[in-house]
Amino acid sequence: MSIEDGPRALSFQPKLFANASQKKAVSISELFKQLKKLSKELNGLEQETVDTQSLDAVTRQLLAPSLLRHKEAGVVAYVSCCIADILRLYAPEAPYSDDEIKEIFNVFIDQLQLLGDADNQFFALREYLLSSLATVRTPALVAMQPDAEETISRFFTELFGVVSPGQPHNIQMQILDVLQQLVEEPKTVPQDVVDVILVQFTKRRQQDNPAAYQLASDLATNTADVLQKYIYQYFNDVIVSAAQQRAGGTLDDLRAAHRLILELNRAAPGTLLNVVPQLEEELSVEDVEIRELATSVLGEMFGEKGFTLAKRYEATWKAWKGRRADASAQVRVQWIERAAALYQHQPQLARELNAHVTEKLNDVDERVRVAACQALGQLEMGAATQGALGDDVIAALGERCKDRRPGVRAEAIVALATMYSQVADELEQSVAARRKWGGIPSTIFELRYVNDVDIDSKVESIMTGAILNFAKMRDDRTRCRRLLLVFDSLTAKAQNGFFSYMQRQRDIIRLTDSFLELCERDASEVAAEQQQRALAAKISQCFPDRAKLESGLLQLAGLRDSEVCQGLRQTMDAHSDMRLVRRCQKSALKRLSSLAPNLLDPTAPLWKCVGLTTINRGLVPPLIENASARGQAQFRTAADALLAYVAKVFPEMLELSKDELFAVDELQASEPGAVEERLALMVRFAKSVPGAVPRSTELENRLAALVRTGTAVQAKRAAFVVTQMAGAEALCGALCGDLAGSLNGDQFTAAALAALSRFAQHAPAAYATYADRVGQFVVQTVLRGAETDNAGGDADWVERAALGDAGVACVYAVKLLARWLAGAERAGVTREAAQLVVGALRQLVRNGGALQARGGAGRSALAQHLELAAAAGLLRVAGRWERLVGVADVQSLALVVQDASFEVRSTFLLDKLVPALAARRVAARFVPLVFLAAYEAEAGVREHVRHAVSQRLAQFRPTAGSPSLVESSLVRLLHMLAHHPDWDDAEEVRTLELFATYIEFFITCVCSAQNVSLLFCYAGAMKRYKDRASEQRTARLYVASELAQYLLREKSLSANWPLNVYPGQLTLPDDLFQALSDDERAEQPRKPYLDPAFVAARARPAAGKRSRPAKPASVKRKRGERPGKGKEPEDSDAMDEDESSESSDGGSD
Repeated sequence: MSIEDGPRALSFQPKLFANASQKKAVSISELFKQLKKLSKELNGLEQETVDTQSLDAVTRQLLAPSLLRHKEAGVVAYVSCCIADILRLYAPEAPYSDDEIKEIFNVFIDQLQLLGDADNQFFALREYLLSSLATVRTPALVAMQPDAEETISRFFTELFGVVSPGQPHNIQMQILDVLQQLVEEPKTVPQDVVDVILVQFTKRRQQDNPAAYQLASDLATNTADVLQKYIYQYFNDVIVSAAQQRAGGTLDDLRAAHRLILELNRAAPGTLLNVVPQLEEELSVEDVEIRELATSVLGEMFGEKGFTLAKRYEATWKAWKGRRADASAQVRVQWIERAAALYQHQPQLARELNAHVTEKLNDVDERVRVAACQALGQLEMGAATQGALGDDVIAALGERCKDRRPGVRAEAIVALATMYSQVADELEQSVAARRKWGGIPSTIFELRYVNDVDIDSKVESIMTGAILNFAKMRDDRTRCRRLLLVFDSLTAKAQNGFFSYMQRQRDIIRLTDSFLELCERDASEVAAEQQQRALAAKISQCFPDRAKLESGLLQLAGLRDSEVCQGLRQTMDAHSDMRLVRRCQKSALKRLSSLAPNLLDPTAPLWKCVGLTTINRGLVPPLIENASARGQAQFRTAADALLAYVAKVFPEMLELSKDELFAVDELQASEPGAVEERLALMVRFAKSVPGAVPRSTELENRLAALVRTGTAVQAKRAAFVVTQMAGAEALCGALCGDLAGSLNGDQFTAAALAALSRFAQHAPAAYATYADRVGQFVVQTVLRGAETDNAGGDADWVERAALGDAGVACVYAVKLLARWLAGAERAGVTREAAQLVVGALRQLVRNGGALQARGGAGRSALAQHLELAAAAGLLRVAGRWERLVGVADVQSLALVVQDASFEVRSTFLLDKLVPALAARRVAARFVPLVFLAAYEAEAGVREHVRHAVSQRLAQFRPTAGSPSLVESSLVRLLHMLAHHPDWDDAEEVRTLELFATYIEFFITCVCSAQNVSLLFCYAGAMKRYKDRASEQRTARLYVASELAQYLLREKSLSANWPLNVYPGQLTLPDDLFQALSDDERAEQPRKPYLDPAFVAARARPAAGKRSRPAKPASVKRKRGERPGKGKEPEDSDAMDEDESSESSDGGSD
C-alpha cells in the first residue's frame, strides 16, 4: 500500500486479557498466539504509512503489568518486541509518559541482558529487540528523560556484561550503536558510565573479556569528543586524591590511573586530549615517584603514537626530553629505558635522541648507565632501528665496555654482542652495515687489554654465541666464513686480543688436563690431594667467582667419575670436531647432572671456556683453502693469520690437515705472493710440530727450486722448510753448496743470502763447510761494499723492498752472520770467526748502520735497516753466546731504543727486545733497556712496555721468594744511566731532571706497596760498591743511587706506602759492580751526592703541574710515521719464524 492510498491501520486487535481490568492475561498458549500474531503485523507496518490511531488500544494494553512482568519469559520477550515496534512507528514522539518510558527501558534491559544465551528459544526475539533499538535510535528517548542516569548506567553495566568473544559480530556492532547513542544524546554522561567504560581497559578485564575491551575501545574512539572532558575529570580527581593522601601513603591509585592512561592511549588516544597536559605538569612536580611515573608513561605513549603525539604536543615532548637531566637517577633510568625503546617503535622520532642517549650512557650514576646498556641490548635490530641508531650511540656503548663498574661493563658487552648477532648476516652484503657495525668485534676483543677476569669470562661466553653464532650454522665452511668475516674486520689491537683469548683458552686447557689426570689417579696420597687443590686454585683464578669454582672442582674430583672426566677431556681435545665437542659436552653434563646437579652451575664457566667451539679442527681445511691462491683474496690475509695462530696454539689441529697444507700445487701458483703465504704457513707448521713435515720427491724438488730461483722471501722460507724435513741433510748440503758457490765477486743476490741465513741457523752441519768463506765474503764484500751506499744526508725510513736487491742483500747478510753464530755448535766455531761476526755487528750498532764511524755524516735508509738488523742480531747472539756480548754492547743496544728513527727504535724494542725478554731467550741484564723508552713520543709504545713489564716480566724470579728479575734490574738501570752519553756533570741539576724521568718510568711500571722497600734498599746498596769498569763513574753511580731513593721516597709518600727496612741480604751483579773494601768504605766521604738545588727545585710548589724536562739530545729524534696500522716489519722474525723456538738457552743473572 502506497502513501497515496492513505494510512494503513492495524487490522489485528488482540485479546490479551481475560477480563476488562487487564489484571489477568489469557492462557499462556493463547497469549503466545495473540502476541506472535500482533508482533508479526507490527513488524510489517511502516512508520510512514501507519495509522497511529489504530495502535492506541494495543499501545496501552502492552503496558499492563500482567504482561510486562509476566512470569513466562517468552511473553515478556514478545511484549518487548511489540513495544519496540510501536516506538518505531510513533517515532520521533513516544506514546508514553516519562515514567512509562523508564519502566519500558528497564524491561528492555532485562531482555538484553539475556543475549548471552544464544541457545535460548527466545534468543531471536531479543536479537530483534537489540536491532530495533540500534536502528531506530530509540535509546534517545531515555537520554531526554530528566532522571535517566540510572537507566543509562544500567544499559552500560548490563550490555558490557553480556558481550562476549563468541558472539556474532553484528550483535556486537548493534550493542556499540546503542551505547554510542547513550553517550552522544544526553547532555551529560553519568560518572558511572565513565567508570564502566574505563574499567574495560584494565589488564585484568582485557584478559577476562577481550570482546568487552574491544567494545570499549570502539566506543571511546567513536565518542572521543564527548568523553574527553569526563576522562580528564576522572584522572584529575584521581591525581588530586593521590596528592591529598600522599603523606605516608602509597601511589597505588595513581599508578593504576596511569596504567589506564596507557591503555587508552593504545585504544582511543583521542580521549586524552586534556590528559596529556596533566602528565606534562607531573614531569615537574617535587615528588620523585610522580615524576618517575609520568616520565615512564609519557615515554611509552610516545613509543606507541610517536610522531603524531610528539607533533601534537610539542611542549610535552620537549618537557619529556628534559627529564633526561632530572636530579633523580630513578627518573633518568625511566627516561633512558623509554627513550631506547623508541629506536624500535618510533625510529623517526628516536633520531632526535641520539645525543641524549649518548649522554645517558656516560651518566654519572651507575644505575643509569646499566639501564641504558640493558635497554639498547633489548632492541630488535630491524632496518629502521639500525638507521635510527647513531654512530655516536654505538661508540658510547663501546666505551661502556671499559666502564669502571663491572655491572655496566657486563651489560654493555652483552648489548653490543646482541646487536652484532642481529646484523651479522647483513655485513657481507652491505658496505654501509660494515661501516656502522663492523667495529663491534674490535671493541669487544680489545677488552682483553683490560686484563680483568670478569670481562674475559663474559667475552668468552659471547664469542661463539652472539659474535660468531656458530650454533646456528650447520657446516664448517659456513662457520669458517663467519670467523673470517669477523676477524677481517678487527683492528690490529683487536686481533691480538682475539689471539690472546685463544692463548688463555689453551693455558686453561693445559691446567684442566693436568687436573683431570690427578682426578683419574689415586688421590689418597697427601701430595696428590695438595696438587689437586693447587691446580683447582690456579684454574679458579682465571674466572670471576673463584671460591665457587674452586669448591666445585674439588667436589668434581671427589666424584671420581671417568665418564665426566673423559667427556670434559674430549671437549677440549684438539682432535675433536665441532659435532664431537658438543656431543661430548652434552653427554658429560647430563651425566654430571645425574650425579651431582649442584655442580652444574659452579663449573659452568670452565665447561664454556675449555670447549673448542671457536677454533676447531673442522675449521682448519676451509681456512687452508681460503689462505691458498684459489681462496678469496678478501679473506686470504685473515685466513693466513688465523692459521698461523692455530699452528702456534693448537698445532695438533694443523697436523691433521698437513696433506692439504703441503700440497705442491700451491707452491706452483703464478702469483709470487700466494706462494710466499703458503710457504709461511708451512714454516709455522714446521716450527709448531717439529718432525712432522711430510717428505716427498715432488715437494723436495719444488722447495729446492724456490731456494735457488725464488724471491728472497720464497727462498728463505723454502730453505727453512727443507731444514725441518727428516732425512733431508743431503739436500741441505747440496743447496748450501749451490748458494755459497753463487757468491762470487760482485755477484750475489738477496735470495741466496736469505736462504743461507736459514741454513746457517737450522742446518749448521750442512752450512759449516762453507761458514768461514761465506762469513768473510759477507763482511769484506757485501757489507764493506755497502759503505759507499750509506753516504749522504739523513733519509726517511723506507720499506725493505724499496732498498733494491743490493740493499736487501746487505740486510740479509747481517742476519746471516747473527743466525749462523746463534745456531752453530760451539765446537764448530773458532774464536776468530766469532770475533769477526760479533765485531761486525758491534760496529754496525755503534756506528748507526756502518762498519766505520760516519763522523758528522747523515744516515741513509739502508743504514737504518742495517743498524736494526745488527741490533737484533746482537740480541740473538747474546741468547746463545752470553760472554761474547759485553757491558759496552748492552749500552750500545740501549741507545738503539732511543734511535732517531721511530721505526728502528720501536721495532727493536717491541718486536725484538720485549719478546726475547718475555721468552727468557736473553739474560736479565737486558731488562733495563725497556725503561729507556721513557721519553718515547708515541704513548702506545710506552703503554706496551708498561704492560709487558707488569704482566710478563715481573713474574720471573730466579727462585721462589727472591726479588724478581725486573726488581733487581733497578741497579742495572742506574748503572746504564750513569754511563749514558747525555749525562753532563757540568749541568748537574738539568741532568738530574732529565734522568729522573727514566727512574719515574721504572717506578710506574714496577713499584708497588709490596716492593718499594726492596727497591729503596737496592738503590741504597749501590753506595757499598764502585763501578767495575770505570772508577771515575762511581760518583755518578752514587748520584743515581740517591736520585732513585729520593724518587722512591717521594712515591711512597704520595701513595701512602710504608717505607720499611728490607730484611734480606742483597748482592749486586759483579759484571758491573765491585764491592768496596773496608778501607775504601772508611775513606768514602760522608756527604749527600744529590744536588740540593735539585731537591729544592723538586720540592718547590709549582703553579700547576710540574713541567716535563726537555728531551735529552740522544732522544730528540726525528720521528717517522710507522706505515700501516699494526705494521709488522717486513720479513721480521715474528713473521717467519717465532723467536720463541729458536734459542732457548738464554742465560740470566
